[in-house]
Amino acid sequence: MILTEQNRIQDFTSRGWWGNDTLYSLFKDALATGKDHEALVDPENRLNITGDSPKRLTYGEVDKTVEIYATIFYEQGLRKDDIVIIQLPNVIELPMVYLALSKLGIICSPIPMQYGVYEITSIISETSPKAFISTQTFNGIKHAEQFSSVFTNQELKFSLGSTRGFIDLYDYNLSTETMRGQEAYAQKNPITANDIFTICWTSGTTGTPKGVPRSHNLWLTMAKAAAFVSETEEGDVLLNPFPMINMASIGGFLFNWLLCKGKLIQHHPFDLNVFLGQISNERVKYTIAPPAIMNMLLNKPALLEQQDFSSLRSIGCGGAPLSEWMVESFQIKYNLTVQNIFGSNEGATLLSARNEIEDPHLRAKYFPRFGVAGLDWSNPVSKLVKTKLVDVETNKEIHESGKAGELLISGATVFDGYWNAPEANAEVFDAEGFFRTGDLFEISPEDTQQKYYKFCGRCKDLIIRGGMNISPEELDNLLNSHPKLLEVAVTGYDDEILGEKIGVVGVLAEGENLSLDEIIEFLRTKQIAKYKMPEDLRIIDALPKNPLGKVLRRELKNLFN
Repeated sequence: MILTEQNRIQDFTSRGWWGNDTLYSLFKDALATGKDHEALVDPENRLNITGDSPKRLTYGEVDKTVEIYATIFYEQGLRKDDIVIIQLPNVIELPMVYLALSKLGIICSPIPMQYGVYEITSIISETSPKAFISTQTFNGIKHAEQFSSVFTNQELKFSLGSTRGFIDLYDYNLSTETMRGQEAYAQKNPITANDIFTICWTSGTTGTPKGVPRSHNLWLTMAKAAAFVSETEEGDVLLNPFPMINMASIGGFLFNWLLCKGKLIQHHPFDLNVFLGQISNERVKYTIAPPAIMNMLLNKPALLEQQDFSSLRSIGCGGAPLSEWMVESFQIKYNLTVQNIFGSNEGATLLSARNEIEDPHLRAKYFPRFGVAGLDWSNPVSKLVKTKLVDVETNKEIHESGKAGELLISGATVFDGYWNAPEANAEVFDAEGFFRTGDLFEISPEDTQQKYYKFCGRCKDLIIRGGMNISPEELDNLLNSHPKLLEVAVTGYDDEILGEKIGVVGVLAEGENLSLDEIIEFLRTKQIAKYKMPEDLRIIDALPKNPLGKVLRRELKNLFN
């Protein structure tokens, strides 16, 4: 039986799974413990990112800035349940914008800095936002103003720094009376833990990007699971190297930072030398890194030996299968724990932590089977969810070891459904309300108690390039209109550093020739994000298809290996 949203709230609250905390209330609790404690620290290379100097703020200084931002947003007319698109890099202003908007109950819709006009236009049509928040400069380029003409429905536009047509968050005159008005509004219109805090974006299991609404309670269940894996203690220093726009960084760092009343160090874009320097200089306790980076570090022992990792308790790692050699080497040679993390914006949550799986070989390969009757785990999230595997052809539940099936999950971490997408929601939830993750797992064949899941791959052909999800169907649809192509299909292929790269396979119209540069130039005219640009091209006589005419992307992948 699928619970209604209200029934879910009542059920999960009565069980103690959900509570009353919000992002803003957590911040006020942290502020009360010490306003002079350092709270937020910029990337060391901020000058290269936004053109101004890095900053360090105490909780008291963060509080003052948050109140200024909240008052600006209030005075400009933003109100509870309005939607605001946020496109900011990992600078200290981003968590403060989140806090200011959450105080007023305004829904945050963060997007990657890589998104271009094509993606932003699509999100505007999906959400009808009331405002857009961006930055004057990003990596030496005037960033915000290139999207000014995209917003045509009288949306408010805010910028970090002076930008034509934008309200400058750095240079804004406020009166005491206006600040009182903002405070009075917040008190008269209190937010709850079940209000939507964010709409993040994912290509997910449905191919095209979808909005994923998440409440404060949904985020907090994920954050508490992350806190367990990182063994977070009060006052910890956390280093966030992933864009603060999705599960890994919002759950793993934004909420976790306030839960532990600690210090949050920002990092952007990923730079190995800066990253290692921050760990050492800031005495970081916990951070995360992609598997490819962890593998690369082990292959550069001289670089590792130059670093002081003595403060580091553990590193979270996920987004791709982990190497047993890598996890074991860090544990044995460097006394550093690598925690195996699997999750999604929709709420899939599997966490393989050392305090539950000591053996580095097992921890690299397997995840605890959370939410399965008869199996008991210490991570609190294991009690808040149910999981099962189903055969992708018959939809029957799988109970035996060694047979791959789609992972389904339900419970207090799982969202209610994609934003404004009833057809997609009908597809991704089963009759019992379990979310179909689109990921293939099998029950571990190596232990008689069947305690573990092993990741086997994806049910669908989503490309994950450098941690960013890319829908091949979206690129197919764009390239289908290329005049030189009769047929075309896009696939991911393996890459040591990025995880996957993007390859195009095309069938040419008679008498035509086509280069990769022409493909890229064609896609540029569509104004899509740069990270979606293909890196290789293959021309063949006919696309491989099944009897129903569906392109067999796995066969296309072989063309690039």
